[in-house]
Amino acid sequence: MNRIIVEDVEEIVSGTIPFEKLFGKTVLISGANGYVPAYFVHTFLALNDRKNANIRVLALCRSESRAKERFLEYPGRDDFRLLIQDVRDPIAVDEEVHVFIHAASPAGIKKRHDDPVNTFLANVDGAKNMLELAVKNPCEYFLLISSVDVYGKLEHTERITEEMSGYLDPLNVRNAYSCGKRAAESLCKAYQVSYDLPIFIVRPFQIMGPGPELDDGRLHIDFISQIISKGEIVLKSDGTAVRTFLYLTDAVRAMFYVLFFGTPGEAYNIVTEEGEASVKELADRMASLAAGKSVKVVFDQTKRDTIEVTGALSVVTGDSTKLTALGWKPQHSMADGCERMMRYYGIETKGE
Repeated sequence: MNRIIVEDVEEIVSGTIPFEKLFGKTVLISGANGYVPAYFVHTFLALNDRKNANIRVLALCRSESRAKERFLEYPGRDDFRLLIQDVRDPIAVDEEVHVFIHAASPAGIKKRHDDPVNTFLANVDGAKNMLELAVKNPCEYFLLISSVDVYGKLEHTERITEEMSGYLDPLNVRNAYSCGKRAAESLCKAYQVSYDLPIFIVRPFQIMGPGPELDDGRLHIDFISQIISKGEIVLKSDGTAVRTFLYLTDAVRAMFYVLFFGTPGEAYNIVTEEGEASVKELADRMASLAAGKSVKVVFDQTKRDTIEVTGALSVVTGDSTKLTALGWKPQHSMADGCERMMRYYGIETKGE
């Protein structure tokens, strides 16, 4: 396993999170080969190796080839099982499940745009199938990994709190992901009220870290790809748009804090104010961290009509008050997160 991932997982499991609450439990993770849910798989199996946690992991993935590539080290383990199926289909598991994590969804911008039907249904039908299975099992925790995208277009540029809701055009295909996440949240809340399920909802903002494919379309991954292929970062906008970035280990830790200390039926931003930066600031930071070559940041606004730029909001920043009230604090600065991500993709950094 890549050294960065090994170090990240060690950081998560060696902290003060009360993982003993999950010892001896079976966990089902949909979309497990995504880069964020994969860290849950790594964490649970590391707990087994280091603390004899006896956690059984069921990793539900649609692509068997991608799953085997992502979890190359795990086949053959008694505590790990791949379930290869589409989450849109009913899920049948021949063992009791105690923890459900619904993370299945095309997440990269290009994949969402190219397949809006699957994007919407993976979120909604996937949530329904996971919830139906949870009702039939001794469910102790149900985590929905939603998205900042549920907030839609707000008429202000204040930091977003969990009770805010902006406009989403349901007839804009670009919004299939956002509308799917909103619908999944509503469905989870309905099941929580109707069946008394312990539902927890998290809304991550921009998560940086190892794992996404280089053609994923996310801003920071696009920068990584350009540094590797071109030795420069080309901005398709004026670079003034502001986003909030959080390193992957801090995001996963935050989600565990919501599970163990949060209130069922509520949503929590996965965000830190310390990670706010404009697109230009992020590009400059990554360019400055690259060692061994001079990486330039240049503008090419002739490409403003690409899916990554069209319709993008000028400011998307979040309020972490509700999350930090649970006791969570980030452990990585934005610069540190950038450096770790760059090193994972083979870019030598000045901090090495």
